[in-house]
Amino acid sequence: MHPESLPVPPEIEREGRLVQVCFKGHRIELCSLPDGLDLGACQPVIVEAERGVDLGTIIRLDAGRLTPHPKRPPRPILRAATEEELRHADRLREEEEETLRVCRDRVEAFGLPMRTVDAEHQFDGNRVTFYFVADGRIDFRALVRDLARIFRTRIELRQIHQREATRRHGGIGPCGRGLCCASFLQNFEPVTLKMAKRQNLALAPVRISGMCGRLLCCLAFNGEGGCPREDPSEEEEEA
Repeated sequence: MHPESLPVPPEIEREGRLVQVCFKGHRIELCSLPDGLDLGACQPVIVEAERGVDLGTIIRLDAGRLTPHPKRPPRPILRAATEEELRHADRLREEEEETLRVCRDRVEAFGLPMRTVDAEHQFDGNRVTFYFVADGRIDFRALVRDLARIFRTRIELRQIHQREATRRHGGIGPCGRGLCCASFLQNFEPVTLKMAKRQNLALAPVRISGMCGRLLCCLAFNGEGGCPREDPSEEEEEA
């Protein structure tokens, strides 16, 4: 059962300051905090989503200098989440483990060359999103219809690269701190072998590769003044 406070409240003023909100899977997005809505960092909030609402946590209040993604305009924060809504979110997280298992079984049944890495229930139950990694394009239309029949809700399959897959599960980097991609990076920027060379780092793959098996994200901003891209022809690996 969904909590009684779940329906979206009347339309509110969308103008306000930009803040960073973290959603399930360490997905970080810029959202707009309307004037008059007094919320702080680490505050669980209800955010407007496509065809409904979603739940996230404010992780940064002073995000006005960050540039919104051109294809993902900031979504408005509607209000603070209630205790019942937080309990509802916990129940969804528990259900997602079984949801992922069902999807993997169906992928195997259809014989599709893809690896499903995560499942995410939208907070209001209007959608289930499955994230997968594959070498090329996959025709998963039959799978989507099958999953929609099983879960009786809107199904979305989203192909992601290995960096994004690692972000969704998080972990500890070789520096002993949380992965950059799962803690503060909003977007993935290209990372090149030249960045490691400029910092005089040993080029052994085990030393400059992250949990995803790709070049460390931090190579792009470690060192004096960071490591801006200069010559695209010299790039050896991109995010």
